Formats: sequence, C-alpha cells, structure tokens
Amino acid sequence: MKKKVNHWFNRHEVHKNIMRDKTLREVTPLGGKRLKEAFEDAKLRNEHREKLLGGSHE
Repeated sequence: MKKKVNHWFNRHEVHKNIMRDKTLREVTPLGGKRLKEAFEDAKLRNEHREKLLGGSHE
C-alpha cells in the first residue's frame, strides 16, 4: 500500500514563504525616493568623473 503525502500542507508552507518574501521585497515610498536620490547622485558623480578623466573609461 502506498503512503499518502499531505500535499496540502506543503503547498501551504510554500505559499506562506512566497508571501513573506514578497512582503520583504516591497519598496516603501520613502525607500523608493531614497533609491531615486542615490541613482541621481551616482549619475552626477559619473558625469563629474568623466569630465575629470576626459571621457568614458569603463
């Protein structure tokens, strides 16, 4: 006789983990603002570096 596996329990745990991870990955409005500020700052620093070095050096 085959042993039955409780698949419902496993699906529940996977769903719970996915929802927890999704919540942890959400970006708050303030976090989004900070990310945009950091991106703009990085662009300005890159432009300044390129001016100092005389072009793009990657």
